Amino acid sequence: MTMEEVLVEWRKEEAEKTFEMIKEVVEVLVERNDIVKQKDCALFFDISVNTLKDWIRQGAPEIRLESGMPMYSKKSIKEWLLQHQK
Repeated sequence: MTMEEVLVEWRKEEAEKTFEMIKEVVEVLVERNDIVKQKDCALFFDISVNTLKDWIRQGAPEIRLESGMPMYSKKSIKEWLLQHQK
């Protein structure tokens, strides 16, 4: 193996490692910002709060805190939407 081939292989390995690290960071950020308040959830899906409430009445997942405040997992609602698409 020539020095140039070794260098190309090394660069390839480094690029793959970098890509994996970026992928992990994105996953962490998505998870960290997954649980949101009602208004933020509606904004995320570009719908009104009333439409979000309709989705909840139709079975979309909602998290209720002890205080009664509703919270929403964007990931769970996306999954619910995909399961109920026509």
